[in-house]
Amino acid sequence: MIISMADNQYDIDSAMNMIKEDIIRELSECISKQNKNVYYRQGSSNNLSFSDKTLD
Repeated sequence: MIISMADNQYDIDSAMNMIKEDIIRELSECISKQNKNVYYRQGSSNNLSFSDKTLD
């Protein structure tokens, strides 16, 4: 019984690690895409005159 529980715990731990790796990979891809979009938007805003830019 104890060995079976240990096997189940190992299987659950392995599955959770795979899920965690998938989530981290997806988040990294999303952040990378977001950063590229922000970079492109910032690059295109450099063509605006000073009066057209928003002030903080």
